[in-house]
Amino acid sequence: MKENQLGNGPCYLRTTSMTAEQDEDLLKAYLNMAPSQTLKWLESGKMPSEQDVEIQGTEPYIVGGHTASGYWVNTNRETTIRRLYAAGDVAGGCPQKYVTGALAEGEIAALDIIRTLESERSDSTVEETESLLDEQTAQILHTYENIRNEDHAAFSIEELEEAMQKVMDEYAGGIACNYQFNERQLKLADEKIDQLIRLSEQIAASDMHELLFAYELKERLVVCKSVIAHLRSRKETRWHSFNENLDYPDTDDTYFKYLNSKRIDGELQMILRDIVEEASYEHTDQ
Repeated sequence: MKENQLGNGPCYLRTTSMTAEQDEDLLKAYLNMAPSQTLKWLESGKMPSEQDVEIQGTEPYIVGGHTASGYWVNTNRETTIRRLYAAGDVAGGCPQKYVTGALAEGEIAALDIIRTLESERSDSTVEETESLLDEQTAQILHTYENIRNEDHAAFSIEELEEAMQKVMDEYAGGIACNYQFNERQLKLADEKIDQLIRLSEQIAASDMHELLFAYELKERLVVCKSVIAHLRSRKETRWHSFNENLDYPDTDDTYFKYLNSKRIDGELQMILRDIVEEASYEHTDQ
């Protein structure tokens, strides 16, 4: 980032010193880490040893693949919300899992879901569970119909998606501002995302495919609120080049903690938790 700011770009990953054998190893490694890069090399007809790879910043990834971020899960990948499972990037606490690790977590979750369903079939509370699910289904279908029946949406799903991306890029430490932000920008970002959330209640979907995009937008706006809340709550810069808090440019040991959040009645509650040497990753229903 600094090299580009100083006008010394473009920057490259020097791969032309590699051997043909190392080419093969790198292609296999990236199939697990970032498959699109391997496909790009194959499509271009030039292996890494034949051409240096140009590199640049991308949009920040809110994932657990490179960090401890994500949902808290137990060994079966069930989250602290009963019956909600997380696998891959959204399952926190296991960095560098990549594609094969994500697939393994998905299988672990699926097997536990099957065991849970089989156990519930012999449970005396099946009728009570089915009644609750019927009520939830009715509420979801009602929301579906509201979106499908909306004819005069002020903005399209694509327009709100673009506006959301622009807000996060320019006010919440995106690549447009070199991953830098301050308190004032984050406050504006939060206000603008709230505006987009209100507008998203009036969007329309002409078919089931567009309905998928509508819900995807709604989910992403919730994630935006979470990202902004976490950035605002950590009064330090712990990960240089990932995010630079210009109001708090130094690392503060006060924040050598997990910063968790819990959504209660639509509002995010921030929780600081101590980092302990021997933590148990299991959780109870509480």
